[in-house]
Amino acid sequence: MTSEKLEFDKPGALTRYFAKRWLEKPSAQGEQLIAWLLEAALGKNALYFIEKTKEYVDAWKGSGEVVPVDAFDGFVITGDPVEDSLIPHAVLVWTCMNDRPWREEVYHRWLDRLLAAGSAEAAYLAASLWPAHDLMAKVTYRPPGWLIYRGQLDAEAERVILTEMLKGDDGPRASLYGSFEYDDVPNPKELPKQYIKRHGFTHPICGLVGLRAFEWYVGLENRIQEALAAPSWSEGVQGAAMLLYLSLKPFNNLMGPAQKTLNILEQNLYKLDERHINIINFHMNKIEKIDYNLIKDYINYLIILCSNPFNKNSYLNKDKINPLIKIISRYISIGLKTKDIFYIGREFKDIIFNLIIEEKDKAESWLKKQADDLRLRDVLIAAYMSKIFKFNDSYFITINEELKTGEIEKKINDIYGKIKYFSKIMLFINQARIYFNLYRDLCKICCLIDDILKREARINFSGAFRLDYEKIILHWYPNRSYLLSEHMLLKSKHIGLYLYYGILSKWRLINFRGYIKEEKELKLCSETKDKIMRNLYIETIDSVCTNINLYLNKIESNNLPYKEVIIDLINIIENNYDKMQEYFKDESKMIKIREVILSNIYLLRDKLRNSNLIGLLEIDNKSQNIIIY
Repeated sequence: MTSEKLEFDKPGALTRYFAKRWLEKPSAQGEQLIAWLLEAALGKNALYFIEKTKEYVDAWKGSGEVVPVDAFDGFVITGDPVEDSLIPHAVLVWTCMNDRPWREEVYHRWLDRLLAAGSAEAAYLAASLWPAHDLMAKVTYRPPGWLIYRGQLDAEAERVILTEMLKGDDGPRASLYGSFEYDDVPNPKELPKQYIKRHGFTHPICGLVGLRAFEWYVGLENRIQEALAAPSWSEGVQGAAMLLYLSLKPFNNLMGPAQKTLNILEQNLYKLDERHINIINFHMNKIEKIDYNLIKDYINYLIILCSNPFNKNSYLNKDKINPLIKIISRYISIGLKTKDIFYIGREFKDIIFNLIIEEKDKAESWLKKQADDLRLRDVLIAAYMSKIFKFNDSYFITINEELKTGEIEKKINDIYGKIKYFSKIMLFINQARIYFNLYRDLCKICCLIDDILKREARINFSGAFRLDYEKIILHWYPNRSYLLSEHMLLKSKHIGLYLYYGILSKWRLINFRGYIKEEKELKLCSETKDKIMRNLYIETIDSVCTNINLYLNKIESNNLPYKEVIIDLINIIENNYDKMQEYFKDESKMIKIREVILSNIYLLRDKLRNSNLIGLLEIDNKSQNIIIY
């Protein structure tokens, strides 16, 4: 084996488990390499959580504290949301494993460290999940779902939302779910529809609403028409109208609300200013040129519009140049800069791949001008590794399985220069995560990794390596949407790995009982899961009482993302009158909610016109809107 240094002082139980599966004769050097491979695939903090959890449980005597307070010190806080956002869930698991939470100042100290490192997404999740007062007051970041909920989008909020949408349906998600409905964004394409439902058709984001939304959201057509009927349009409505028009116009077979909306748009285009009319005309090839600065603010919107599966209009077809590539080519002609694009993933890689095929000289000349955008190095490797694949009458872009490892390494050397095999493996893992389909293309990626290990690390793993490593790469938490129970490595008998799977699956997929034999461990896992679920929105959907308790907990601890969420609490009470009568048989609970209402009267005046709510909470609503007990 190679003598290159790997920094793992004491590989853990999961490393030793795979050493036995992959190596004929496990050795210290072999375990060091396997530990690095696990960290490369799962992330440093994920592997630390997995291995330390088992270590703590193995040392636990069956009562008292399981995880010591200094456990947090082993996490590596980087400021990178991909690496750091697992930490809040890991700390929540460890908190719930113990018989009681740590002191509140402990959580504040850890939150301060996340904030100091610039890890905003992780800090928000920590404030959402951890049991300490006033955490949320320290955090300014809000996830995309909350930004849509609140409205009033500034440039930074717009960037956060558009970045999520550029990732597409199956792109990596740095954030994890939390205590509230809007902490997570499982379907970014739903964000424009949610904005319209809450705030109307008032922001350019609304123009990205998908065609299917007209089928599934009955009120969508009316909300849009309300805005279009105004005698003049604000800047936000103009942007939304322009984008929606560009989205709907290419279709020749629209029906129902979508066609009616397109008709209304066409009748009202005169309300657009010259800038928006020119963007439409350029996009639709009615004028040859436009100043790039006029279109720059909309470039991420237009990339999303072009990448929408319903707007691609036959993304891959037999034509010499398909419509999508023509549009992108026109943007390039006026000076498109990749640095203006917030996120570059699989969709944009596929665009580059097609451009290189269809307009090679133009594409290569343009790419050279983007050399200061380091993201393009990975994109160019991914484009080189791609091919068009036909299945029945459909065309896909997939990994080229005919490419030899040496051919890809030569391309890597051309772009990056000579790099060590660790960096090559990490590059291949990131290619799988970001630029290819994990289910379809991961097998080839693992073959490339195995080839490099054989040649450069001089190590021969067993046949189990490739199959296992495919599953391990799938279990990188930002790609948790790919997680299936059949991919879990449950025979490992590793409690830390089981709890990690619990985090990834929102505690829904894993049955501990079938794999944990020791009664103390089984009891610990079961109780930990129950405590965690009571703190998560996903558990409260079907339980009004649990939902109310969660809201009250967050209100009392001053950890609401926005004060307006209190209105949602009152809506739950109003919509579940019979259940709330039973709930309020505990008078202390009624008093708590009554105190919440009276201390937030400026938000809830309209609600207090509801006589049922007033009676339920035994509020004396006297004349002149003076409210007393």
